[in-house]
Amino acid sequence: MMRRTRKLKFTALAATSAVFFLFAWENIQAVKLGYRIEQLRKDNTDLENANTYLKKEIQISLSPEKLEAEALKLGMVYPEPSSIVQLDSKPEDKTRAFGWLARLLRRLGGSAQEHVSTSKTV
Repeated sequence: MMRRTRKLKFTALAATSAVFFLFAWENIQAVKLGYRIEQLRKDNTDLENANTYLKKEIQISLSPEKLEAEALKLGMVYPEPSSIVQLDSKPEDKTRAFGWLARLLRRLGGSAQEHVSTSKTV
């Protein structure tokens, strides 16, 4: 009887200890994860701030004033009025927009516009 009581007490003590250690381990893990979450939030905030800073830097570097200053550093100069060539701004023939396809169709005896208009109705 004494032996059975002793074994029962030992089993109860072992079970209680196991539950206690499991509870302690769970709390330690929760604390570790809490610290990790806070670190990730801080990292996220730092990255968002860096992203905002870099976007502003891009905007500054694309500003006309900054581009002009960089061009002057590279030795670029404004062109002489006599060297400026004005290009015709008329819209091109629609068949030119088709490139190689238009040339091929012209060789075959039709225009690109005819083929496009017939293919749209199909």
